Amino acid sequence: MLNPKQKKCIELLVVGNRTQKEIAEILHVSENTISNWKKNEEFISEYTSSLKSSMKDVAAKAFNTEISLLKARSEMVRLMAAKDILDRAGFKPDDNVNLIGSGTVVIVDDCNQ
Repeated sequence: MLNPKQKKCIELLVVGNRTQKEIAEILHVSENTISNWKKNEEFISEYTSSLKSSMKDVAAKAFNTEISLLKARSEMVRLMAAKDILDRAGFKPDDNVNLIGSGTVVIVDDCNQ
């Protein structure tokens, strides 16, 4: 079980606005102590869990930002946003294109209309 200083350390690490040295000073421990905590499986597990929980709080905002990028001026930005949204939704591109049938392919040049 993590002690109160370890729990506070995780809280400060997740917020992410302080260096490890600053966190060590706040907790009155050495930087080496924090480094050792970071090697502990229980500490890592709790840190990862806290970080994921924190990320869930901003996930909707991040998604809305990506949706707004679909209207960006840059075609490349729009493309990358669309690809990322589709990838995350599970729509991965298929490397194999299977063309079945013997129909005629007609290419229409409509660029000069």
